[in-house]
Amino acid sequence: MKTIIDHNPHIALSDLKELFRLSEGSASFTANGVQYTIVFSLEEQICVFLWEYNGKKKQEKIELRKEPSNLGQGYVWYFVCPCTRRKCRKLFLDGNIIASRYAFNHVYSIQMENKPNIFFRKLGKLDDPRKKYGKPLYRGKITLYGKKIQKYRKRQQIINENIGKYIPSFMFKTKKNI
Repeated sequence: MKTIIDHNPHIALSDLKELFRLSEGSASFTANGVQYTIVFSLEEQICVFLWEYNGKKKQEKIELRKEPSNLGQGYVWYFVCPCTRRKCRKLFLDGNIIASRYAFNHVYSIQMENKPNIFFRKLGKLDDPRKKYGKPLYRGKITLYGKKIQKYRKRQQIINENIGKYIPSFMFKTKKNI
């Protein structure tokens, strides 16, 4: 059976940057009741995780890789997964191993939803399509975003006009029906 990876503890490089900004050389954190200690060396481009799981002391050396940024300025750091040897920015911590998402038989929670759950999740998003920074008009012309809002409002108007046809009158408890 596939595990839902959304709920697994993980550590990202941005988390490590924050940990090492606060402490020098090594840092500790707890995930799912397991105490992890990390020793970090940029010169050797290595990161060592130390932890104890089911009474056994474990150690995992994770290689770090530095690549030029796609923006042309600076570098981007990546973990190299010890299981798959793929570069990644996030490692998942399963008390027994530390690996990237590709090493696990996993799915995301949204992939496990059935049709009614998807419908109700999307229903809340249909309330109003307006965005904080969206502009319906630009230089007097309607934008694609504006067309989307117009289409939404027309659909709402049609639904409001025809609601009596689709919902039986006994559903509405008015003084006439009582």
